[in-house]
This record gives sequence, C-alpha cells and structure tokens, in this order.
Amino acid sequence: MENIDPLGIHTGESIVVAPSQTLSNDEYNLLRSVSIKVVRHLGIVGECNVQFALNPQCNEYYIIEVNARLSRSSALASKATGYPLAYIAAKLALGMSLVKLRNSITNVTCACFEPSLDYVTIKVPRWDLRKFVRCSNKIGSSMKSVGEVMSIGRSFEEAFQKALRMVDEEVTGFDPYSRTITDDELSSPTDKRVFILATALRQGYSIEQLFQLTKIDRWFLHKFASIIQFIADHSDPSLIQDKSLLREAKRFGFSDKQIGMYCGSTELEVRATRERFQIRPFVKQIDTVSGEWPAQTNYLYLTYHGSSDDVQPSTLEDTPILVLGSGVYRIGSSVEFDWCAVGCLKELRRLGHYTLMLNCNPETVSTDYDMSDRLYFEEISFESVLDVYNFERPHGIVLSMGGQLPNNIAMDLHRQSHVNVLGTFPESIDAAENRFKFSRLLDEMNIKQPKWKELSSFEGASNFCDAVDYPCLVRPSYVLSGAAMRIVFNANDLKAYLSEHGLSKEYPVVISKFILDAKELDIDAVARNGEVVRMAISEHVENAGVHSGDATLVTPPQDLNEHTIEQIRRICFSVAKALQISGPFNLQLIAKDNELKVIECNVRVSRSFPFISKTFDHDFIAVATQILVGVEPEPIDDVLFLHSERVGVKVPQFSFSRLSGADVLLGVEMMSTGEVACFGVDRFDAYLKALISTGYRLPKKNILISVGSYKAKQELLTPIRTLKQLGYELYASIGTADYFEANGISIHPIDWKYEQSETNSNGYENGNGHLDSPSMENNPQTTIADYLANGSFDLVINIPMRSAGTFRASSFVTQGYRCRRLATDYSVPLMTDVKCVKLFVEALRRSTRRGSTIDMNIDSISTTTLIRLPGLIDCHVHLREPGDEHKEDIVTGTASALAGGITMVLAMPNTKPALTNISVLETTEKLYEKKALCDYGLYMGASIDNAQAASEIAHRCIGLKMYLNTTFGDLKLDNMESWMQHFEKWPHNIPIVAHAEGQTVASILCLAEIYGRSVHIAHVARRDEILLIRAAKAKGLLVTCEVTPHHLFLHRDNSQFILNAYGNNEGFCHVKPELQTVEDCQALWDNMDIIDCIATDHAPHTKDEKSKKENPPPGFSGLQTVLPLMLTAVNNGKLTIEQLIEKMYKNPKRIFNLPDQGDDTFIEVDMERKWVIDDKSLLSKSAWTPFIGMQMRGAVHRVVLRGEVVVVDGQVLAEQGTGKNLVHLRDKNNKKIKRVKTPQNLILETKRSPLQMHQTRQRFISEPSALDKPEGIPRTGAGLARQHLLSALQLTRAQCREIFTLAHQYRNCYFHHRPIEPILTGKILSHMFFEPSTRTQCSFTGAMLRLGGSVMPFDSQLSSIQKGESIEDSVRMLMSYADVLVIRHPEMGVVQRAAGVSRIPVINAGDGIGEHPTQALLDIFTIREEIGTFNGLTITMVGDLKHGRTVHSLAKLLTLYNDKSISLHYVSPQSLAMPQDIVDCVAAAGIPQKSHTSLEQILPDTDVLYMTRIQKERFDSEEEYKKACGLYTITPQLMRNAKKHGKMIVMHPLPRLDEISTSFDTDPRAAYFRQAENGLYIRMALLSIILSK
Repeated sequence: MENIDPLGIHTGESIVVAPSQTLSNDEYNLLRSVSIKVVRHLGIVGECNVQFALNPQCNEYYIIEVNARLSRSSALASKATGYPLAYIAAKLALGMSLVKLRNSITNVTCACFEPSLDYVTIKVPRWDLRKFVRCSNKIGSSMKSVGEVMSIGRSFEEAFQKALRMVDEEVTGFDPYSRTITDDELSSPTDKRVFILATALRQGYSIEQLFQLTKIDRWFLHKFASIIQFIADHSDPSLIQDKSLLREAKRFGFSDKQIGMYCGSTELEVRATRERFQIRPFVKQIDTVSGEWPAQTNYLYLTYHGSSDDVQPSTLEDTPILVLGSGVYRIGSSVEFDWCAVGCLKELRRLGHYTLMLNCNPETVSTDYDMSDRLYFEEISFESVLDVYNFERPHGIVLSMGGQLPNNIAMDLHRQSHVNVLGTFPESIDAAENRFKFSRLLDEMNIKQPKWKELSSFEGASNFCDAVDYPCLVRPSYVLSGAAMRIVFNANDLKAYLSEHGLSKEYPVVISKFILDAKELDIDAVARNGEVVRMAISEHVENAGVHSGDATLVTPPQDLNEHTIEQIRRICFSVAKALQISGPFNLQLIAKDNELKVIECNVRVSRSFPFISKTFDHDFIAVATQILVGVEPEPIDDVLFLHSERVGVKVPQFSFSRLSGADVLLGVEMMSTGEVACFGVDRFDAYLKALISTGYRLPKKNILISVGSYKAKQELLTPIRTLKQLGYELYASIGTADYFEANGISIHPIDWKYEQSETNSNGYENGNGHLDSPSMENNPQTTIADYLANGSFDLVINIPMRSAGTFRASSFVTQGYRCRRLATDYSVPLMTDVKCVKLFVEALRRSTRRGSTIDMNIDSISTTTLIRLPGLIDCHVHLREPGDEHKEDIVTGTASALAGGITMVLAMPNTKPALTNISVLETTEKLYEKKALCDYGLYMGASIDNAQAASEIAHRCIGLKMYLNTTFGDLKLDNMESWMQHFEKWPHNIPIVAHAEGQTVASILCLAEIYGRSVHIAHVARRDEILLIRAAKAKGLLVTCEVTPHHLFLHRDNSQFILNAYGNNEGFCHVKPELQTVEDCQALWDNMDIIDCIATDHAPHTKDEKSKKENPPPGFSGLQTVLPLMLTAVNNGKLTIEQLIEKMYKNPKRIFNLPDQGDDTFIEVDMERKWVIDDKSLLSKSAWTPFIGMQMRGAVHRVVLRGEVVVVDGQVLAEQGTGKNLVHLRDKNNKKIKRVKTPQNLILETKRSPLQMHQTRQRFISEPSALDKPEGIPRTGAGLARQHLLSALQLTRAQCREIFTLAHQYRNCYFHHRPIEPILTGKILSHMFFEPSTRTQCSFTGAMLRLGGSVMPFDSQLSSIQKGESIEDSVRMLMSYADVLVIRHPEMGVVQRAAGVSRIPVINAGDGIGEHPTQALLDIFTIREEIGTFNGLTITMVGDLKHGRTVHSLAKLLTLYNDKSISLHYVSPQSLAMPQDIVDCVAAAGIPQKSHTSLEQILPDTDVLYMTRIQKERFDSEEEYKKACGLYTITPQLMRNAKKHGKMIVMHPLPRLDEISTSFDTDPRAAYFRQAENGLYIRMALLSIILSK
C-alpha cells in the first residue's frame, strides 16, 4: 500500500492507495524482497507490518518500523485485498502452514498465493477538528483522524472521488473551493488539503508547482488534474445529452448530484438520463486472484468500468434484505452503530433471511465478508443505495441500524415507489426529525418541551432570548452530534455566535431555552406498530448541557422516583404510538423539579443501544430486527428493565492528549472518540472500574483542587472533606483553598504564576528543579505548573467558573485552561465536572471501606444463552442390567442420562431375571449401588402370582409396573383378576404405573375408580387415549400420564429418514406402542396441558438386533436426546421452559414422592446452540438413535450433582457409585411418605396447550391485535358540525387545526394499514358536478366510502336540469335522499344559492372562478406536512391567478397565518394577475405581497412554489389563450436555482398541462401528487366533522 502524502504525515492521516501506483517493478520487488528478509530474520509467525520510506529519485530506502503484530493497516489491507490477514495469522499461530490453508474466497487456491488486484482501493481519513477549541487543523506526524473509509473502483479517479463522498456526505467529489488559495496552504497540509489541491488546479497551478509545494508524487497530481480538467471542459448541459460523455463522467467517479451541479440539472434528472441511456454501474467481485481463478465470493463493489455483472441478483434467495451500515467513524457515529448493524445481520440470518450489507468502512465488523450473504463495499448515498437496490431487488431495506447517515436518505428512498423501507414508516422518521412537526406532535399529546424557535434575523433571535431569559442554546437548523452548538448567556454571546456562523433565511438558527441544573435522561426503546415492547432508561451523571455522547451514563436509573419513571413511561409510549414506530428509537428527556421535557427523538438505534443491551444481557437489536421483518418478539414482564442484578456505567474516552492546545472541557458539542462501560453491584463500583478502563489512575497521595464558582464550592464541600478523611494531601488554588480552610478543611494553597515556567502555548518546562513532594513551606516559589510538570499530583479537580456543559472557550487564555491543558499534557488524571467528582469521591470512599478497589464478581457475560434448570427426572427407563448387558448396562445407561441432563432415573423391572421378588431386588440394588452414575429408583414388576409378596417389599421400590399389553419381556398380565389383586394389595401411597394401550386404558381407569386409587398411564401415544384421560381427569379420577419424545416428534409419515439412515431395516422403526398417525401426534401437542410427564421409555437394543428381518425387538433409546428435543420445542414455541420443568421435574417428583435434590444439583443448558443429532456421540451401547439427522437448537452444557460437576459439554466426569437410591434419600429426608397428590383437581379451563399459544402467536404476527380493531379517532369541530362550507373565509384557525389533526391521523392509518372506524355508516353523500372532475369527485367518493358511508351519484347530463329544472329544486329533492351535498358549478354564486335552500350541509367543490375551499385546506395541509411550519415562508403563486379559484381560496385561508411572517408573491402575465379583491383581503391581514412577471427573479427565495394551469375554458378566444401559455415551465434545469429538498416544495392543484415538465416528477421537491393524495384525508376529516352529531 502506498501513501499519497509524503513522509512526515502519519500513515493514519494520509490518503493510502492499494495496490501501489507509482512504484516501478524494480522498486516494488526491492521492497518486497527486503520485507521477506526482515520477516525471516526476525522469525515472524503470523502477521507483520513493515513501513518504508522510499526516495522517489533513486532506490534509497529506510525501514521506519516493523510491527510484529496486526497493525492499524491490517484491517485496511484485508478489506483492500479480500485476504483475511488476522484469520490466516491465527491459523499460523496454531501451527498450520500457508500451503495447507485454503484461500477462503476462492476455496481453490492455497493461502500462500499473494493477493492479485484488478481494481484500485483508496483509503481517506476523516477528521473532526472543528469541534475542538484552540486545536490546530495542521496534520503531521501525530494522528488526529477519528475514522477512515475505503473505496473500490477500476480507475484511480473513480475510486478517489467515491472515497471523498464516503468521508463526508456533504461533499460531492473532488470539487474546488470558490475562494482563492495561497502557497502556504499548499505547503502546510491541513485536514482540508484535498480541496486546497482541487482549488489550486482550478486556479491554474502547474503539476510541477504543486509537486514542489506538496511533495505529492506527480502521477497522483496528474490524476487529480484530469478530474479538474474534465470539470472545466464539460460544465454545461451537453454533459447529460451525450451518452458517451456521460459514461466517461461516471468512469471519472462523478456522482449524479455532482454532474447535475456542473450541468445545471438535478440528481434525479441525471439519473433518469442515465437510465434512458442504459448507463448503470456493474457489480464486480473482489476475488484476490484478478479473475484468473473461479471464485464464489460475496465481496462486491460497483464500477462503471465494465460490461457485465459478476453475480446474478439475489431475487431467487429467500427474502433478501439490504442493511445499511454506519459509514465512516466520526465523533458522534462510531463502532456502536456498527455493533447494531452486525447484530441485525446475525438475527436476520438466524431468522432465515438472505442478507445484503452496504457499508464503506474498513474498520468495521459489518464489512467482513462473512458477516452477510453479500457485502457491497460502497458509499451510503441515495445514488449508490438505489443502484444496489435496483440490482438486487430485495424484500426490503433496513435504515434504522446504521445511525443518522441512512436515516438522512429515508425520505428520498421512500419517494421511489418501489423501495420498501422496513420498520418505521419514513414519513414518521421525517415527523420526528423535522423540529416543527415533532414539536406540534408533542403539543397535541400535551407533552412538554423546552421553548424554542427557528430564527433568521438577529433582531428575532435577540427578542426570543429576551423573552425566555438567558441562557439559551443556539445551533444551526440541522446538526449532527451537537456540531456548532453553543450556550449563550447574554446578548454579547449571542451576537458573537451569530457573527461567527452567519444568519440568513437560507441558513437559520434554532434557539432553545437552556435549563440550568437539570438532569438529562436517555431512553432507548423498541416498539412494534407503536407499542413499546422494550425500554431502558439511562441517566446522565453530569447535569444537562454535556452532550449525551460525552456524558457518563448509568443504567438502570438510580435516582429516579416512581412518579418520574411513570412520566417517562407515559411519554415514551405516547411518542411511539403517535409515530407508529416499528423498530428501535431513542428519546432524550430533561428533568428538573419533577417535570420532564422532551429534547429530541431519534427513530433509529442510538449510541447507547450496545450499552443497555450488554448491561441487561438482553439483545435489543435482535428484538428490533424481529419486528422489522414481522416476527413478534417474545413478551417479557419487565419491559422497562428497572430490575437488574448489576448496574452499568458508561464513561467517555477522549483524545485530548493528541490534540495539542485543545481545551479539556465538555459542552453541548460531542468531543469523545470512544467509550468504555463496566458493571458493578452499584454505580460506584461500576464507575470506578469504568474510569480505570479508560486509563485513569486512582490517586495515591496528592490532589490539586481548583473550583471556580461559589455554588460549586458549596456542592463539593462534603466530597472534599471525604478526600481529606481518606488520607489524601489536598492542594488548591488560593481562592479555593481559602474557602475550604474557612470550612474547617486543611488544604495547601498554591499560586498559579504560569509565566515563570511557560515556554510555549502547547507545553511547559519546569524552571525550579524537581521536588520530591509539593510543599509550600519548602519552596514558596513553586507554582502549579511546576507541580504538574514534576508529576507531583495524582489527580487534578478543576471546575471552571461556568459549570460543565455551559462552557465555550473565551477569547483569552485563562489560568483554568492552562491548568487543564498541563494536566492533559503530563497525563495527570483530570476531573472537570462537579457531579462526576461527587460520584468519584463516594466510589473511592466505598472502595476504601471494602478494602478492595475492584469487585469482579458480576463482570462476566456469556455469549451463549445459558439457563439453569433443576436436575431432570426420567420416570421410564430400561437399563437392561441384570441380564442384557450387551444392550445397555447401568454404567452406560446412567452416563447417557447425565449427558442428557437427567439426574434421576426410574428403572423398569423387565430385566433378566425380571425384578418381581426380593432376591432379584437385592441383587439389582447392589449392582446399582456399585455402578450408578446418577440417582435411581427401582420399579417392582407385577406378575400373576406376586401381588402379596410385592406389596411386602413395596417400601423399597419407587412404584409398581403393570404390563397390560404385549411388550419386550414376559411380564404381561393377561387376566383382570391379577390386575385386581395388585390394586388391592399394593400400598396406596406408592404409585402404580400401567403399560396400557387402546381399550386397555379404559379398563385400567375403570379399575382405578373402583378401588379409589391413583394410576399412572405410561407412554400415551394415540388421540383416543389422550382424550379418554382428559375426560377422566375432568370427572375427578386420580389419573396421571406420560408421553415419550418419539411419539411427540415421530409418526408413520415422517419416519422414512430412520430407515434411510439404517439400511431400510424396518426394525429400526419398531417400538411399543407403535408410531402412530400425524393426527395422533398432533393430538398429544394439542393436549399438552393434561400430560403430566415426559419420559423417554429408553429401551435400547443393538443395531444387529434391530436389523433382524424377523421379530426385531421393539424399543428406542432416548436418554441423551430427550432434553435437546424438548429445548428445540421450546425455541420453536411449542412448549414453554416452565412446562418443560413441570413435566420433567416437578410432576415426576410429586407423583413418585421423590426427595428434593437441593440447590447443589442442577443442569445448565445452552438455548442457542444449533447442532444435528448423530449416533457417534451417543454413550448408550445401542449406538443408534431414531432422531438421527434432526436439527436441534438447545444443548446440555453442564450437569452438577450434589455440588460436583459430573458433565461438561457431553463429557461425563462422574465416577461409578456416585448415584444414590432415591428410596434411601427419600427415607432420610422424609420419615413419612406422603400420599400422592394428582392433578385431577386443577381447573382445566385455565390451561392452554403450547400449540394453542403458538397458534395465537402466529395469528398475532400476521394480524397484530393492535390492528384488529378499527382506529377510533376522536372528532371535535363542533363549529363545523352540520354547517355549510362555502368559502375559505368562514374557517377559523382552530377549525383548521382540528381538520388537519384529524386528517393527519387518517393519513397515518392509511400508511400503517390500520382499519378506520366506519363512523359514517348509514350516511349518504351526493355530489352534483356540472364541470369535469377527477381528483375532487373521486376523493370525496373515496372519503365517504372509507368512513363507511355510501355515495349517490348525480349526473347533470341525465338529470331533470336538462328539462329546465332549477338547481334549487334539484337540491330540495336531493336533500331528502342524502346527508351532505358536494357541488361544483362553472358559475360563481350558484353553490351559495343551493346552500340557501338546503337543510343539509353543502360543500363548495368549486364555483367557477370563485373559490375552492377544500382545495385550500388540502394545500395548507400539504405545506404543513411537507415543511412542518409556516414560519417565515415565502409562497409564490404562478400562472393563471385571475381565474384560479384554488389560489383565491388559498390566499384567503393563508390570512389566518398572518402572525407567521409569511409573504405572498404572484407571478403571472398582467392580464392574468391576482384579482384585486383577493389582494385587498390579504393586505387587510397585514401579509406582505408582491407581483412579478419573471419566475427566475423570485425562485431562489421561494419556499412554496404553487403552479397553476392556464385554464383554456376561461378564455374568450383561442388567441388569448395561446398568448398566456408556455410562459412559466418548471424543469430540472430551472429548479437548480431553487432551494434544496427539505427547504422548498412545488405544488399544483392538477390537472397540469405543460407548466411542469414530467422530467421533474421524480424530484423530491415535487409535492403535487402527494398534495392530490392529501385531498382524500382532508375530505375524510371534513366529512367526519360536518356529519358529526
């Protein structure tokens, strides 16, 4: 890689290109050979970085340094080449060789091949030096950049211009400044040197001149010059008229916006031209081998140097989704957003989506090509994103995970009809980010906010500040990360700020009342369709005024009372509902005197999402991602996350030591370049850890204190006294020392006297020698500067006169600034905030009292989701010993049980010999006592002749097993008499377990009822059996039952895979009871609520036995697979974890009277681990499983038995004899056996099976319950109820506001697909239209139908009016049939006449050249929705103003806003000027007006451009009409002179003729189609109000 900048500029500060562009073959091979020699000499294994200085005039070179590790440039090199350096280095460190390792991209070539590039990559750094006071913008050997980007192209020019746009979205490319530059600016490099070079080339500097001034290689200078020359040669409209020229411009790296800027067009017009010429970027792969080997890489970029795509679109994949990353790291947008984007990708892949990532930052994890299914290394701009979207055609695009940059293009993408933005609707994003819209939204919900106003004059700004009282917060209208924000305390501060930043209508400022001594709160939340499902509150330690990115955050909140938390909850929930948020969002609140005010809302992830996710060990991003793709997240109880086992504290990390001269004070502008977070049992513990993590050294002895204000001194009195009590030596500036001495605290005063030792503005020397310790007595001349230089202080507490957050550098160097700067330069820990000092001192005090500085007990967070469960019980196990040890023995069986999370097994009696008498019982007990690895209980087998003998030894058994159907073994009881004998003899307090199938179940239930005792039915398998048991329980019978995993998961129709795995031998599917039908299997899941136990019926047989063609033994093994199967069911929503515990621990323990295990016996399961069942890991002697090949999610991690770890990740550690007889344990714990309590008394109606719950969840996903009910929207407007609407002048401001609020709600319902309450059911609208109409007639019809009403059409051509009936008579008839009339007529006054005879409301839909009040309403509504405010708007009306009833009504309605400083401008031919009565009406309201004949004259100042058509039907002659036509036409070229998108809109009442070119339709400023759509919502609101009771 080659630095474009010469030696002397840090590599991190330089523009870097790969592969090297200016090296000859000899030079390249020279440096390569030297590098290899160095590596071999040093014996490097893994990654190594060698930096060279090369003389371009000869082969002289120097090695600057060798880093035998991964370096800063390693990520860049990996991303530039596609060769994963860190991955390969790790493999080499493990002893593997390059020859054996495969290239992970090609999977063909080996890793020892050097990457070969058929493209060029360019790295450009990002600086944010303007944020720092007194910080030099010169770049050199010290690294100051905060981030970098990497671009990829097939030419240097293409990649270079692309990279410049990546660094700053406000930059369009290699564009020169308009000002003149000097030689000094070229020879002294700054962070703006690239644009200085562009300007120099534009000014005419030669390549040689620039080389001598900059020492940048001439090759690069020539490349730069070629870009500037292209600009000079083609800055005219011909650029987009010539296909080959336009393609050449794109290959030079010019963006559509840039081309539009130079040829007098717009970005969208250039794009449309490109598409017409079929000029588009091609998708190319980074394959590391220059295309010489086949590669299936997913690492992609766009280039115009190509003729074909290397890949096909992903439309064939399963729901591909495009995720936008965060772009370049900058102050305010860093790795936090990349963490969110990566989390989103992971969750999307887990949910089965095909993922596409678009990002341009080589430092990020999201640009690792294995993080997504496809990676586009491209700029995050409207043009590039749309290019990728159009190529891939994904299901949707995710904007909310990448910070503000993706959100900035949300509306532009939304305007493209085919782009599907996932999550919150872009209109809602705009409503949150537009201050006027958001402020109005808060007002409507009665949520408070600091007083604010947008202002464009110094007088207005000064008046506002006087009105709300200083201090005030001033900022440009649109800022990111607090850029250019400042707190002003008086008129002089305000004047200085406005003089520095400028003030105009085009660049207004926003001024807010700044609230002193308030607490700031950050709320990070996730919502679904407006309902908050996750929410975390973080409180700032510092008072409000410190940017949230620089503040110390604590979560969960420690100082908020219940009332405040409830207020926060109400505000958060209300905002989410109003904006209908689906996905992540962040709210910032300010609290003082128990009153909350909203500062802002960001409808995206925030910087603190990773912090709260890690603190609460709950993935907020995964939840948000689920919502984005329509999956309902798991409900939780503590939505607000107020209860946590740990407290998290996040503190900022600054880089002041690298920024010489910068003042170390925090304010409203963000300055931190990183952050750390730590956990603790309380905030004090966590804060201390966090400080240490930033490199903070805890003080050992001497502390310097300097406190500016009296208030701060008072607040710090107790903390300073505490420091003294802790044994610290305190030193202070004289004023500070006097105060604390006066309050009884011994402190050493020190003078400032910097002048004696100052050497320069950036550093200081010690002029008085080194001192062992600070002591005024020893050396009265020693100053603070001396002490700091000597390192005599362990901590500096420097509180400025104005508290942190309200600071802005004064114009002169203060003693406080020098002290802070010295502390930073000499690496002395520094604190500048009162609240942080108080927290720190208390943390020190508590730490000292504990005798330990750090408690690490709660810091560990597992990457896996581990859940602790009790040791589980399997009440139905065949362990075969004694007699059939070749199938299974006690050791292998109990080992399988432990590996499967089973700590208790109840062993069946059908051994050889069968356990039916005391002799076999004693033998078996001895075997188990010697061999068992887990706890065990033994069943007594029921035979035809052992009823009496068995009952006598029943107390040594866990239960009696009765075989009532044929099974493996010879214990079947064939006659009812034997059953009755055992029921009569066997003790009632020990359970009977019956193997019963089909009708035998009914028989045994009947017998149980006769004898009045309980019975447990084993391995229920059929639908009729489970329904019979349900009926028995409902009748109160004492019955419990169990099911096996194989009957839950396997049936006759899905067992073919077992045969496939084991040679198609039918014996492997043979089990008793047999596998049943799909319906039987489903019935078990449907009735899970009455199933008491899940037991394996573990019945192992060898593969050879199961392979027999004749009479293979029935039975499946299952001890090791039962828990993974059930955990998978939990993850799939078919079972809850509580039900699993109930059926595998609580119920078996209760039914069989088993002893408590104690807290020292438990299992840990990994809920997220995905794996596939195979038979190689089985511990059972059977060595096969019917579940082979099944995909699992959930596994046993660890088993602990009586405090001893007996299993870790499948490895059994228990020794033989570890297991205990449960009867002995029970007798030891419980002297008296309790009677079994069966669940027959539970109320069945309150239970619900997991399947039913799952079905409910699925329905909820497709039709959220919040949407099931139609939206009930409150209607007011009593003043308009049952009234005519004939003129705009009859409306009041309050009525308009009510109409607009209601229309906005209807608009939201439409956009979010929410049904609307049919409030007009039974109502009829009739429209009488005597003129052609599309929009007005259809929108009234649509409005009425959407509200549940009906429409009765009136055709004037077929009505009695054609026979001579008067309109009054027609109205008299229609009002008998309808509830409201909408009338349009070509004559003025006709609608008023109709209203005069009508008893029902009449709405004027246009009366000739008179008025059109509903059009005026929708026009005002459109301005309100698009711009957000009327403050200071310049509204220009163009065209036929004489006949245009729309502009007449609009002008009249605008008179209601005469307090908003609006102005009206009229552009028309003199013959079509605005009527005098309208002009007089507007003038009477005090609104300024002006007439023009030239549109170009007023266009640059226009905010709302209202075009009208020349109405041919209003002219007396064709000639007059033609004279008026074609005078004013809106084109993309003309609109280059207008304000940008977001600042202005173009409206038109439609239909249009040629006054607006169709080529302008795609421009985001073209609001006329949205304006027409708004007509529906306005008319819905009008009808709702007019027809209300």
